[in-house]
Amino acid sequence: MNPEITSYLDSKGCYFRNRPWEVDEALTRLGVTPPREFVEFFRKYEGGFGSRHISFELADIVGHAEELTQTCRDVHGFPNQCVVLSDEVADAVLVYDTLKDEMYDVDFEGSDEKLREGTLEPDWPSFSAFLEFYFLGQGRMSARNIS
Repeated sequence: MNPEITSYLDSKGCYFRNRPWEVDEALTRLGVTPPREFVEFFRKYEGGFGSRHISFELADIVGHAEELTQTCRDVHGFPNQCVVLSDEVADAVLVYDTLKDEMYDVDFEGSDEKLREGTLEPDWPSFSAFLEFYFLGQGRMSARNIS
């Protein structure tokens, strides 16, 4: 993980996770095996997390993201490898593809269909790139969402 992100979150003093094994249990319940960096982030830190760079609140993987993910799987047919990491804001949610290590800003006006079809282009090429944008403002979203 980017040391600047670690330093930023550590300086807040309120995000440390006391029960890291709960992350493994949540991932098992979700039926996903994400890349190491995703797992390490949530084993170390507990959210929700705010950002000065985007309006979404990043949900904690334990509990809240589980509920959001299951709802989007049941109601919208989201693929099983995808984890929803935010509440709906402006008719959109943040989604992480655990197989491709890609992050998406998925709206319910067509992006959701592309996500189901596997044709949606990522907004961030990795979870790491997303975290750098979310916490540090480094990098940017894909041109797909910037107009």
